[in-house]
Amino acid sequence: MTRVDFEFDAATAIPLPGADLGSADVALWATEAASRMADLHEFAPQQTETLARALARAQAAAATDPATNVLTYEPAARAWAPLRLTLVESEPDAGEQRQYLWPPAVLAPRVRPALSTGLGEGFSSTVMDEDGRGSVRWLFMTTGASFFAVLGPLDPEAIGLSAARVEVLLDTVRIGGAPWAPSERLDVR
Repeated sequence: MTRVDFEFDAATAIPLPGADLGSADVALWATEAASRMADLHEFAPQQTETLARALARAQAAAATDPATNVLTYEPAARAWAPLRLTLVESEPDAGEQRQYLWPPAVLAPRVRPALSTGLGEGFSSTVMDEDGRGSVRWLFMTTGASFFAVLGPLDPEAIGLSAARVEVLLDTVRIGGAPWAPSERLDVR
């Protein structure tokens, strides 16, 4: 897997450095990132400290994760949610695609077409978990490669606003310079 490059709004997303940051630098990075976000949104000192601790924990987990991880913030809903972006050099078969977009859930996932300037045509699904929280998943495929994104878990009232912000971010993902042509194996029926 490869880390993914994209553009983001610094007021609504904090990309985790992953393996690019040494363990000795995590606390300083987390404090500075939390302070930048707090300045933009006028967080109270306790919120800023809580955010710094959460970022340090998330970065510790991301240090060995080959995916790209982002902590997203939706100001209107005051909601935080993790976003995981994964690029793999393979194409899941139709059953694996369905399993990814239709995981076990309380309600049947809502699957819809997704479009990205750089990733081309794909699909997304909104899933509600047993604990009443939700997530949104995206899948884009081209010959020999697949791109997966997962937002959540997050509270249901934040899903729509948060997913819309993530779709703006996904539209900026560029892999290999040229837009992806959809794989003939992309089949979520």
